[in-house]
Amino acid sequence: MKKPNYEDFIMKRAMDIFVDEGLKFFGIHKKVIENGPTELVVLDSKNMYMDYTFLMEDDSYIHFEFQTTNKGVEDLMRFRTYESLLNHQSKKQVTTYVVYSGDIKNSISEYDCGINTYKVHAISMSNEDGDKVFDEIIDKLSKGKDIDKHDIIKLTFTPIMGGKMDKKDKILKAIRITKDINSSYKRDIESILYAFANKFLSGKDLEQVKEELRVTEIGKSLIEEGIQKGKIEGERKKAMEIAKSLLDVLSIEMIANKTGLTVEEVQSLKEDNK
Repeated sequence: MKKPNYEDFIMKRAMDIFVDEGLKFFGIHKKVIENGPTELVVLDSKNMYMDYTFLMEDDSYIHFEFQTTNKGVEDLMRFRTYESLLNHQSKKQVTTYVVYSGDIKNSISEYDCGINTYKVHAISMSNEDGDKVFDEIIDKLSKGKDIDKHDIIKLTFTPIMGGKMDKKDKILKAIRITKDINSSYKRDIESILYAFANKFLSGKDLEQVKEELRVTEIGKSLIEEGIQKGKIEGERKKAMEIAKSLLDVLSIEMIANKTGLTVEEVQSLKEDNK
């Protein structure tokens, strides 16, 4: 099974929640009018998918790509294709921003093709100081000041920022700070931090994060999800045992009907018992 791309999920989920503040975080201070298209259809009927586009107040498009890998010119060639097609189909100006997460630091932002030079705005999250973000938010909380959306999105991204702390400690500290924040986005922050933990941590480190989340809203949801999953797996196991006991008595179709298993599953059980 292909491993989920947690960082892509995290970035896209954060932009869903904090559109305007997310753009400000990346240095874009124009106003969003509406979400733009993310699917482009080209002449050979092949669909191409962009991460995000936003139609801005000046009638231009901002195009966002979130990268967890760095393929250099190959990536830029792909982004150039997206940008050119969107420009051609919409007749509007397009500016591309590429946000590099993880430990990508030396990304390129332009390449030459014939007489043309293609450029993007490359943003490396690792250049941000996560330790400073923690200090600023803790200081605000200690003084009873309100935590705004800009603070929240910065806190959410601390696990992939620079700083002296390792990723586990950043995630744990972000979770602990989130507990003290009174915000309707608290559950969203927790879910994104949990996704970061699944991306970067394993073993005892991941268990430590889960333990920290246990008393939070997302933690309670994960526990309930685990209970329900256990019930379903228990019911399925019982159905398999019943089906096995009926193999010499009833037809495959009748066993499937009585147990809720598929005909293929019952057939497989019968072949295994030969």
